[in-house]
Amino acid sequence: MGEQKISYWENLTEDPREAQWMWEDVITAINKSGRKDTLLNPAVLDVGGGAGEFSKYLNKQGIKCISLDFHDWGSNSDANQIRGNAYQMPFADQSFDIVHTRGMFDDAMYRQNFTELLPEVARVLKAGGILSIHDFKH
Repeated sequence: MGEQKISYWENLTEDPREAQWMWEDVITAINKSGRKDTLLNPAVLDVGGGAGEFSKYLNKQGIKCISLDFHDWGSNSDANQIRGNAYQMPFADQSFDIVHTRGMFDDAMYRQNFTELLPEVARVLKAGGILSIHDFKH
């Protein structure tokens, strides 16, 4: 079996440097919002996590992170990858302090049903949790 080629659009956080930059951007936004409390031992979910580099980076920093993606990208050591559907996430209610996504809400890339997706994200977020959306401007 040959190595699976991952397109840029299917794995937007494709390397450790990109993952580090993305997390620093999340921290900056959370600090600006006055919600530094959310960064104290957070449980993070990366929805549409691709090959899992963002999750892997956070886990190596001691931050509990799970990468959820519809596709099976194989195992990425330390990424805590779970294959699943963002519309029916396999997690208990209020499981995460932060739900992060990059590209999932960009309707030029993905055709999402936001009226179904957002309530599912809200279900897995803890009360007072943060949804971190990184998308592109067209």
